[in-house]
Amino acid sequence: MMKIRSVLGLAMLASSIAACDATMYRDSGTPAPGGYGNSVSQNNAVMIIDPQPATAANTDLDLDGRRAGIAIERYRQNKVIPPIQMRTSDVLPTKGSTAAP
Repeated sequence: MMKIRSVLGLAMLASSIAACDATMYRDSGTPAPGGYGNSVSQNNAVMIIDPQPATAANTDLDLDGRRAGIAIERYRQNKVIPPIQMRTSDVLPTKGSTAAP
């Protein structure tokens, strides 16, 4: 009788320890209880750039060949027009906004 109780006790101990194992949720499609790990997934989704955005499929580029040729020629002659640097204080208010210019 004592042997049966000790075997039963060991079986219950083993099953209770196995129930605490997190690999059960990590290795299966079972959702984690209480949203375990959802914050990490949310942070990754917010911070990682989508490598295949929907707009990447649009290959219809708006390109003027004449202007591209002029830009290439300016580059060859080292007469490139530098881009205008804008600061946040340079942004003009939009129509209907209350910000002072």
